[in-house]
Formats: sequence, C-alpha cells, structure tokens
Amino acid sequence: MSDYLFEKRVEDYDPNVKGLVDFETERQARRLIMIPSESIAPKAVRDLLASPFTNIYAEGYPRPETRYQDEDTIMDYALQLGRYRRHSDGRYYKGVEYVDMIEALARRRAAELFAANDLIPDDLWVNVQPLSGAPANTAVYTALIKPGDSILGMDLLHGGHLTHGSPVNRSGLLQCPFLYGGCQNAKTGLRRNSTDCQGSQAESHHRWFHLLSLDPGLAEIP
Repeated sequence: MSDYLFEKRVEDYDPNVKGLVDFETERQARRLIMIPSESIAPKAVRDLLASPFTNIYAEGYPRPETRYQDEDTIMDYALQLGRYRRHSDGRYYKGVEYVDMIEALARRRAAELFAANDLIPDDLWVNVQPLSGAPANTAVYTALIKPGDSILGMDLLHGGHLTHGSPVNRSGLLQCPFLYGGCQNAKTGLRRNSTDCQGSQAESHHRWFHLLSLDPGLAEIP
C-alpha cells in the first residue's frame, strides 16, 4: 500500500510550494521588516509545530491539580498516565494524555518564570493556549461593555490595532470609539471616529466623559 502523502516530503509532491518556502526562508534571512506583531520562531519551535502534536484536537485544559505540581511531578509518567487512565480529565476528546503533560509543563514553566513581587508560581493562573490579541480584546469587550458604549483606543495609523475601534472591526461597529493619536481635538486630545459615532461635536465632548473602556494600544508599539 502506498503511503501517498503521509510520509513524503513537500518537495516530492509539490515542488512549487517547496520553492515558495525556500524563497520565504531566504527573504527572512536577508531582509529585516520591522513589524511589532511578528516574531521569528527558533528552529526548535518550528520543529515542534510540525510534530505529531499538531494532529491532536485537545479542546479544554489539563487537570487543575497539575497547576500546582513541579516539573518532576509533571514528568512522572507513571503518576500522570495512571491518573489519566483511572480518572480521565476535563477535555472533550480522548487521546490527550501526552498533550496534558506538555501543556501542564508549559504552564508550570511560565508560572515559575513570571512569579515575582512576593507571588509564587502557585499564585499564577497561566494559560498557554495560543490566542491572538484580537479575540482576547473581543473577550474583554464582551465581558465588560455593551453595544453602543464608548471606548477609547489608539488610532490604527498611529500604532493602534483594528480592535481599538476601527470601522472595519466589530469594535468599531458595535462600540462608539474615540481614537487618539494625530489630528487631535484641541480640547480633548481625541480624534473621533465619525463613521461609527453620529452626532455633534458637543455630543462628542460630552461622551468623552463617559468612556467605559480604555484600550492602551500597546500591541503594535515597537
């Protein structure tokens, strides 16, 4: 039986895509494009992203008690696999026993790295699952403010983000954004997004004092 696609390398079945990968590798090696939201992943990270873990659907989180276990305990295969096989965990699908261990390990290492100011790793509630800034900001908006409420965010052209009140984003469609940076009002220091907030300049000044959310716009600042 042919292995078809599962064991072949990309150059074996799609040389065009392989060529594009090679050109992009060369571009990144020779050119510096300073975009704050981009990062250069080390080779080890890229290897892990191409590991069999990428095949796994692991919705949910490891068992809560692993947040308080040190690295040696997390890496105790007999303990962790025995616990998993007896009691399973809170994830929605099976086949995640090793995913549980690697995520618990990442959480613990992050907690130990950032514990400071009289906090110990056990005091930190770490989430290492990938999440970009856009859905994170959306989660805050959904939890704290209502449609039509005013928000203050940095202008996209001055280092802000689409989720800071841009008219092409839900933050500009559902909220009433005031944007700062460039073309500022002499009195308030704000530039109002007229495409989403209708009304007079007097209303704008009035609403400025009733802002419910402040988005500092640090995600795009070099």
